[in-house]
Amino acid sequence: MPAGDSDEDFGFVGRTRVVSMIVDRDPDGPFLEKDKGPVGNRTPSGLLWGHELNELFFIPRDPGIPGYVTMWSRSMLKILGERYDELEKKHWQKVPLVSPRIIRPWPVLKLPIDHPAQIDPPFGAIDEGCEFEHSECMLYRIRADGHFNGRPKLLSKKVPSRCPSDSSTPCTGRLIRNDSPDDSGPTLQGLPYEFFWCEHFRAELEGKSHDDIADLVAKTVYAMSESSVIADRIGVRLFKKGAVPDPSSASYATSTPSTSQEKHVDSEAAEAMDLDMTGEKPAANLFSTKGLPKLEEAIPEAFLPDILLVHDPDRTTHHASDPNEPIKYRRVVYPVPQLGVEGASGVKTAENEGSQSPTDYVLPPRDSEAEERVAHLHLKQENRLGQGNHSFVYQAPLTLPSPLSAYSPTGQVTVAAKLAFPRYSAHALLHNEARAYSAFPEHAQHEYCGYNIIPPCYFPVPVVPIAPKFYGFYLPVDKDGKFVDELALHEKEHRRYSGGESGRVPWISPILLMEECGEPVKPHKFTMDQRTECFSLILRLHELGITQNSFYVRNILIQPGPLSMPPSMRSFKTPSFRIIDFGRARVLTYLLADVKETDPDKRKEAYQCVARQLHSEMHEEEKQARDQLLLEFCQF
Repeated sequence: MPAGDSDEDFGFVGRTRVVSMIVDRDPDGPFLEKDKGPVGNRTPSGLLWGHELNELFFIPRDPGIPGYVTMWSRSMLKILGERYDELEKKHWQKVPLVSPRIIRPWPVLKLPIDHPAQIDPPFGAIDEGCEFEHSECMLYRIRADGHFNGRPKLLSKKVPSRCPSDSSTPCTGRLIRNDSPDDSGPTLQGLPYEFFWCEHFRAELEGKSHDDIADLVAKTVYAMSESSVIADRIGVRLFKKGAVPDPSSASYATSTPSTSQEKHVDSEAAEAMDLDMTGEKPAANLFSTKGLPKLEEAIPEAFLPDILLVHDPDRTTHHASDPNEPIKYRRVVYPVPQLGVEGASGVKTAENEGSQSPTDYVLPPRDSEAEERVAHLHLKQENRLGQGNHSFVYQAPLTLPSPLSAYSPTGQVTVAAKLAFPRYSAHALLHNEARAYSAFPEHAQHEYCGYNIIPPCYFPVPVVPIAPKFYGFYLPVDKDGKFVDELALHEKEHRRYSGGESGRVPWISPILLMEECGEPVKPHKFTMDQRTECFSLILRLHELGITQNSFYVRNILIQPGPLSMPPSMRSFKTPSFRIIDFGRARVLTYLLADVKETDPDKRKEAYQCVARQLHSEMHEEEKQARDQLLLEFCQF
């Protein structure tokens, strides 16, 4: 906090997330020009980032003017080099300088670990926190739930992570599993190795002294997040509870056995982790959401459904077919216009100009020789989550495309399925929402460790997703595979309707699938930190060139967190927030693509006009957000 200003002046009262440290400059240090400092470690958004609160601070731009400050991060200061070693010893001793990483939600998706389409980190990998996840050589802990004597346990398998390497030989894993353990090969304390070190790590050990090797192996073992391990310069062996290693062994690193691999869970935790306490297989009511986990992980493009078979006996989609037969839908995507070179106006120009309408969707790219991925969605009126001004939202069991499955009795997960009212305007709004989700960069739907600073708010905020994860937009098709999209056929007529009762249509609704994210917020019950965190979501949305255009508390959701923990261990003391409902969203890239002017000078002027208009809308939306979140006295 700059000298001479009180806590009240800067809204510090009642907050725990504050930047209070001021770094003293070297009197001979350079002037720090605006927007020309080192970038340092940042989240993909490009915003200022620190792993801990004390890694963000004020620093004078001019060494001779202590009150003329800006905000910097520890990683920026290290690049500058000014007094860094001194400050590291004082404030960050023994705390490694790390980069932002994605915090994974509690895993519910699963795929055979040796499947050729397996990803890294693998499906089912439990997030173990920054202490271990920042390591280059940890063992991923993979969910492997099971039943033992009728009592459920949460088990885990170990899968090595890959180690970064500058070598021309790619690393398949810091630890290489010994697939042929026998007594004829090398042993550790008389037993075969379970893992060997990769060639890159062995190269690091070459030429080092015995003590240096022992130190590096010990540090590497500690970073594995696995306490039951012994290791030497050749490899690693895990040992079970009670199997204490021989202290006279020549192994370089040992650690104390732990029972963390087998955690007994009570009935509440078992239900939250989708386990049946009896061990019996439940009746397969595929419409029931009981015992099914919410899908909170991102589904990679390679696993998203091509075809969605919708089981809809209650006709929630407004279909007129046999209620006992599924309705066939196909996934479509809205291409995001690519932006060209930024001109002198500061506005990036669209390379592929031309009008973008709510019906300019395309099929997603796919391998023509690969089988189509088919998923099943089960809709029931009784599973309705909510109703908006133009749509219904249902909690819907989803059977994932093979080979993807889930840790649940039926292999299903639940998602939020959004369907349009039978009105012209409702269909157009749902299409527009799909376009908005398509414009979100991937990082906007991920959580990262650490804190961002998002001007004009200079209080640190957690780096949480802005919006729910998006699982695709689906349109109905007929028996010949052609889209049953009346909006495209009647688009001109649609534009003449205001959406009133006269605009009713007998069309089958599109379906938008997304993450289910909780209940509407109640800001009067929030701390200032929580209100500021909610407000930061709209600031980050605007950083992406998007306005939501319906920022009311009903469109900001809260759920207990952190989401990296099993549901039974989450709390509203650590909440997770999301903005929803982008039916009226306006996206800069689409607006620029709508400019039809061909003359270069006039087109540039039109682009500037579009940018100014959207900037004005952002300003008004931020004022509305302050009002909705009771932030009128937040002092930023």
